[in-house]
Amino acid sequence: MASSFLVIFTLLSSSCYNSVAAYQSSYEVNRNYFGDFAYDFWYWDLAWLVWDKQCSKYNINREVDARITGGDLAAPNMFPYQAGLLLLRAPKIYQCGGVLISVNYVLTAAHCIYMSTRGKVFLGSTDFANPVTSAAVFNVSASDFYVYEKYTLSGGRDDIGLIRLPTPATLSAAVQTIPLARRFMTQSFLEGKTVTTSGWGLTSDGSSEKMQFNLLLYYVDGPVIGMRECACYYLPGLVRSLNHICVSGEGGRGSCDGDSGGPLTYYYNNKNYLIGLTAFGSAGGCEIGFPSVYTRITSYLDWIAERTGIKVD
Repeated sequence: MASSFLVIFTLLSSSCYNSVAAYQSSYEVNRNYFGDFAYDFWYWDLAWLVWDKQCSKYNINREVDARITGGDLAAPNMFPYQAGLLLLRAPKIYQCGGVLISVNYVLTAAHCIYMSTRGKVFLGSTDFANPVTSAAVFNVSASDFYVYEKYTLSGGRDDIGLIRLPTPATLSAAVQTIPLARRFMTQSFLEGKTVTTSGWGLTSDGSSEKMQFNLLLYYVDGPVIGMRECACYYLPGLVRSLNHICVSGEGGRGSCDGDSGGPLTYYYNNKNYLIGLTAFGSAGGCEIGFPSVYTRITSYLDWIAERTGIKVD
């Protein structure tokens, strides 16, 4: 328990200490002074107070305020790198998105393929999981799934995984790969810039009661926001600069259930680049204005390259 508090506190108050190592030393000193049991509670209260103080300047309204979800209908071939996924994790079948990054690999969220035993990958269609309109359909199994080794299913970190296609995808106007983010596409570079996400997820919170996923591909644009502000919408330590990118949810626009693993892209020098994968949002709903959180691709470029052989810049 105490180690998780360490991550939370150092994230929120790193300016107070020169290094994590220095803080760990202070942590042990204070633990010895307060005692194990009492210190855990004191430590959590202090971390929470620091988080609350830093976040107060954003005047965040955390009350539910339902709105119509924003977004536009995608035209055919507009997102040729978009993949639709149906995944079996017995006894249920789950919907996710994915991204074609080479003719042999689809990138997606780790939580989509974690513990899944088999699935189907659909390419080249704006219809979800439609074998008639899809340019290609692949049957995949657990041996084709690669979950990032440090992923733990909790905490929203390292939420990235790969699906190896059994045969190479055939490229066409409807099926294209997308280049991975360049290393210089860091938070400071992207902050304030307009980015795009797409998927077949829920288009309103009202549809979540019956889990009525959209059958047509939609997309939405939004600005990348600062990580300090984004972290204030979620529990301390959940959103991390190293692992995530946040996009404003103002106006109820953003990702929702069923969009997981889908692409977050940035248009640069006449080309789309994959900068993120849909990871999570607010448990309170998709239309309440909270930022959508995406796995930051630049943090995993070397892992992707090692697994796939794709050259990264």
